[in-house]
Amino acid sequence: MRRMKRKTVWAYLDGKKLVNVVQAALDNNMMVDALKKQLITENPGHEVTFKCQ
Repeated sequence: MRRMKRKTVWAYLDGKKLVNVVQAALDNNMMVDALKKQLITENPGHEVTFKCQ
């Protein structure tokens, strides 16, 4: 039986790895999209990017 690889979304702040968005959303009982918006609004003046790995 083949197992699917688990993918996750990482948030990067100015090119440096910040947090695993999926795990942080689960820990805070939030949706991933809501946490992404919150990360962007909490870090004005910084470049916040998201990458799926």
